[in-house]
Amino acid sequence: MFENTISFFYNLELACFNWLNHTIHNAVLDVIMPLLSYSGEAGLIWILLGLYLITFGKPETKKAGVLMLVALGASYLAGECLKHTIERPRPFLSLTEVELMVWPPGTYSFPSEHTANAFAVWFVLSRKQIRLSWLVALLALAMAVSRAYVGVHYPFDILAGSVLGTACAALVLKSENRLMRATNKITPPLNR
Repeated sequence: MFENTISFFYNLELACFNWLNHTIHNAVLDVIMPLLSYSGEAGLIWILLGLYLITFGKPETKKAGVLMLVALGASYLAGECLKHTIERPRPFLSLTEVELMVWPPGTYSFPSEHTANAFAVWFVLSRKQIRLSWLVALLALAMAVSRAYVGVHYPFDILAGSVLGTACAALVLKSENRLMRATNKITPPLNR
């Protein structure tokens, strides 16, 4: 019974991966998806967004930027710990005929840190900057899909990344008051 369940989910994941990595390819997506994938490298797009919010935002926006960067850091660290604990090989190392469209990452596959980072940022903004969060939600979803499209993650890696990022952001938001007190001791108050 247990082996049948595992086999079912493995086959489902492979079918989803093959659909994303082979079936839906076209000239437009073949340009857009690698760009989306590269934009999340090392969380760079999210770090720049957070720094922009902190630098140019009103007090509540600055606060959202700080929380967003803390959640981003938490999701990155949690993702790294899981990657090196689980050690799941990337699809292009395990499967034949994977259409690899980006430079091959040198780390493990599970979970997708690009997705974890994007969802951590989205979740904070969905609670603190609702109007901005809609755009970030679309970008986070597109970036998540791009990871299988370009051949570097399985769908369950992406799903796990979305759960991990959301969970990290929820923990950061739960600790918001303590984080803000600590931040105010280090830097000038955010309301200046």
